[in-house]
This record gives sequence, C-alpha cells and structure tokens, in this order.
Amino acid sequence: MKKNKFYFVAIIALVVFLVQPKVWHGLRDYFTNIDFETQLGLKSDVESNRSNSQLLELDLKDKKQIEVAKHSDFTQTELEKTKHSWIKFSGVTVTGKLKEVNLVVTPKSLNNDKNSEKELKDIRPLGWHDGQKELVKIPIVSRSLINFTLDKNRVFTGTKQTAETLNQVMSKVYESVLTSGQPARIRITPIYKIVSQIPSGLIVESKGINTNPLDFKVYVVNQENGYRLNYLTGKLIEER
Repeated sequence: MKKNKFYFVAIIALVVFLVQPKVWHGLRDYFTNIDFETQLGLKSDVESNRSNSQLLELDLKDKKQIEVAKHSDFTQTELEKTKHSWIKFSGVTVTGKLKEVNLVVTPKSLNNDKNSEKELKDIRPLGWHDGQKELVKIPIVSRSLINFTLDKNRVFTGTKQTAETLNQVMSKVYESVLTSGQPARIRITPIYKIVSQIPSGLIVESKGINTNPLDFKVYVVNQENGYRLNYLTGKLIEER
C-alpha cells in the first residue's frame, strides 16, 4: 500500500514539475525552437505569411531565398524604440541552437568590419566540421550593421551560398540606412527541423523608420546548389 502511495505522490510531483512554464519551454526547445502550435497548424498566420512549419515543407531545391510576406510583422510598439542603435540576442536553446535576434540599425552604427574572419577562426558552432570546403561559419548578424562580440552563440554553420545570400540581404539594409539617413528595425529568426543542429534557413525581416522605405520579410535558405546538407550531422555531400 505504501509503495502504491509513493508512486502516486511521485507521479503528481512529476506532473507539477513538468507543467511549470520554464520547464515546459525548456523541454520544447530541446527538440525545436519552432513552437508546437505552429507545427500543428493551430496558429493563424498574419496576412499571407508562411508559417515556420510551411517553410520547412516547401520544395526549395536550388532556391537561395524566397519572400515570406510583402511586409515585415513589426508592431507599432516594436518600432518605437528606434532613435538609438541596439541589439538583443535571445540566446540559445538547451541544446545550443541559436534563437531570435532583434536590433535597430542607425547611420551611426554602420561600420566597415574587417575582423570577423580572424575572430571566427577559433569558434566552432553546432554542426561544424573542419575540412568541408563549402561550409563556412556565419555570424547571424552582419557586423557592418552594428558592432557586437562574436562567439559560438552568435554564429551558425552554413554554406558559402547562404553566406553570400545573407550578406546581400544585410547589404540591402546597410544601403537603405546609409542612403536615407534613417534607422531600420531588424529581426532574424533561425528555423530548425525538429532534430537538427544546423538551421534550415533564417527568416530576415526589416522595417525602415521615418523616410526609410525598407520593408521586407524573406527566408534565406541554408543550402548549397549541387550538394545535400545534413542538418543533424553537418555533413555536406555532393549530389551526383
């Protein structure tokens, strides 16, 4: 009888432990940084936005980037604190996968960063393997937009094609801020398959402030034409 009572109390304690918000979010992040509601299609999308799960289901072979929506999803509140530049990293999941990054770019924060390659030398992001010529270490945000310290929690494993495409998107923000002289708000969200170390791609959205006309939301695909990237192991295999 005492044994049964012990099991009952243990089960109740386990249930109470698991329903705690921090515990639940931690367990959820262990498998993916995409919430279950989106995966199951229980969340409604804003306007014509493609959800994270829909992006993972699309046939994106030979694609470098696609448009997710005509406009960014920033609320008026999110666009208010844009007088000065700032950057906020959301950290990583319990398994080390990069989370969302938010920032404001101003004309004063723009710079010509030339030290990233040297600093990346000793950083080993998830899924990294030495000797794979088409794989590179990619900062989640271009330091030409705003200065920050590089470490493994701000760098992901990607392909040369992805690095080039992401750089083009970041350059679009750079040129818009420089030309208009006005700030821009940016959000970058890595998208992962449930079991993976390397992001399948990144959602990049930006909205210009005042006379800055910038307004877009795109998905940069983490792949290399002619190769197949294993997002769990980091192996890049040439297709024949």
